[in-house]
Amino acid sequence: MDILQGLQLMNVTELTIIILVCYLLTAAAKKSKLDNKYMPFISMLVGLLVGLLIALVFHDTELGKAGLTGFLAGGYTAGLFTGIKGISGGYIKKEDK
Repeated sequence: MDILQGLQLMNVTELTIIILVCYLLTAAAKKSKLDNKYMPFISMLVGLLVGLLIALVFHDTELGKAGLTGFLAGGYTAGLFTGIKGISGGYIKKEDK
């Protein structure tokens, strides 16, 4: 969160709300039948949408910054590295053993 705060794209309150909502919605999506390797990307999409929504609620005119912040917060929340590793086939599946 310190990295995102350092970019000064949004204030701390908005950033905290985005991260909390991304975490909760991604945790809820993990309970579904979706493959876990897509969760970071789902979280980034949710972050993008929540960032834009938060910007509209707080009457922020910088929608581009809000969307970027939400996208980065979603990636930060779910673990961007995990998503890239999952898509690129970095995980060993049980049937591969």
